[in-house]
Amino acid sequence: MIFLLLACVDPPATPPASELPAVASDMGLKSLDESRLLRRMSLDIRGILPSLQDLDAVDADPKQLERLRDSYLDDPHVQERLVQLLAERWHTRVDEFLVPYWEYQPYADDPRYEYAVERAIGEEPLRLMAYIATQDRPWPEIVTADYTVANEILAPIWPLDYPGGGGWQVSRYEDGRPAAGVLSTNGLWWRYYTTVSNLNRGRAAAVARLLLCEDYLARPVTFSNSVALVDQDGIEEALRSNPYCMGCHSSIDPIASALFGFWQAGEYNTDEMDHYHPERERLGVSVIGTAPEWYGVPVDGLAEMGSRIAADPRFARCTARSMAELLWRRPVEIEDFSRVEQLRDAYLEGGERLKPLIAAVTDTAVYRAGGLDSKGTEQQEARENTLRLMTAPLLASSIEELTGYRWVERGFDQLDNDSIGYRILGGGVDGSYVTRAQQTPGMTWALTVQRLAEGAAEHVVQQELERGQTRRLLAQVQLNSQPGSQEFEEELAALYWRLYAQKAGADWKTAIGELWTSVASAEDEKAAWVAVISVMLRDPLFTGY
Repeated sequence: MIFLLLACVDPPATPPASELPAVASDMGLKSLDESRLLRRMSLDIRGILPSLQDLDAVDADPKQLERLRDSYLDDPHVQERLVQLLAERWHTRVDEFLVPYWEYQPYADDPRYEYAVERAIGEEPLRLMAYIATQDRPWPEIVTADYTVANEILAPIWPLDYPGGGGWQVSRYEDGRPAAGVLSTNGLWWRYYTTVSNLNRGRAAAVARLLLCEDYLARPVTFSNSVALVDQDGIEEALRSNPYCMGCHSSIDPIASALFGFWQAGEYNTDEMDHYHPERERLGVSVIGTAPEWYGVPVDGLAEMGSRIAADPRFARCTARSMAELLWRRPVEIEDFSRVEQLRDAYLEGGERLKPLIAAVTDTAVYRAGGLDSKGTEQQEARENTLRLMTAPLLASSIEELTGYRWVERGFDQLDNDSIGYRILGGGVDGSYVTRAQQTPGMTWALTVQRLAEGAAEHVVQQELERGQTRRLLAQVQLNSQPGSQEFEEELAALYWRLYAQKAGADWKTAIGELWTSVASAEDEKAAWVAVISVMLRDPLFTGY
């Protein structure tokens, strides 16, 4: 509520976030060393590890950290990483929709398309936002854009003007829907569908949660003097007259009224769900009993509501708060209010663009914390996530970039689905049942990491050492390189530095050599290399960041 009460107050101008003084509650936080911090930044911003060259540059001159961070923000990998991050908050990357893939003729009776169709639908709003961010366009465009992004999977099944050529490209709907950015995408409303009785109210609550950080479901509710839930007419009357109900519905219902162009007369119907219905835009007045408004301000449809959202002071603050949560890897709490205000200021001074905001978040003491010093408190120890856990999407992207290995079965990315995969078991978010990424290791997470590491190690040894194909992970060793040889010792030291952003110690070098020798004696050289690489990819120094 404090965020809402202060939303209308315009703050004084402030210097860039990197020059802001630390808030009092930052005392006690101890920063990571520069190489591990570079690793954290690279993983959070790009979804991959820094190169050996980047690690060497920071090792030689710690002042290179900010320069490299800024270069990462322009890296092509940022778009995919933003899709990963935004999926944790927007929850559209689900495994099932009301209309299954086989309802569309191009994909009927061909299970190879199931995963591709489901991901394309759920990623549409995420990729639109990622496109706006990486093109350095103003972030409010996510609710005002007159375009979307689509790929070759969506093009033949939805009313889209798709330029062709394959891949995700700027496209436009051709069914008369208003220009409201993500609020005009099928992907958003297929995830946040409505029922005939709910009348878009759940969708309105989702808009408030996602764009204002106002969660109506978190408000206290009393059911005293309420009508029976099976009495639909009585419920509708209570929503308009009962003060307990009106506390929420006086603002939710007018937002819901602006969404009736997406209201389907029947569920599970492709024509109803994939097309916008301009003729239904005014139904809210008669069906839900109120005209479209944005928190007391009348709006003429969804497009004007998008503009109202973009101009709402709460939108900027929620943008800062959301990005802080995603990069701090923990919820924002009341103690973080001054930090969020500083980030909001940095976002506004950066022209309401996402890249300056991301840079500002990485400048905060909370983001850079790798532990607590002698001034740290028990509250900080309980609150701060000083060692982050690599969960399913980050494990997948980082290991694929390192090794070229992607864990796929029957066309399904095994770390990006739960129908036949392990996204939840690997600590990820499915958007339906699990809505927050795992913060601490668990048994299923450890087993998922083990299988992923073993598959990646087998792939590397087979491709690079047996078949002599392009080297991605191993630069100089051969299949028969053994402990004690120069190439073995140099390769393992470089691999330790690359994977962990730390220098290998003598004890580790001895232990890894003994592991290689033991497995080679029991099996063969190939098995020894698979064991060494899989163990390194399972090490907490790799899976934590």
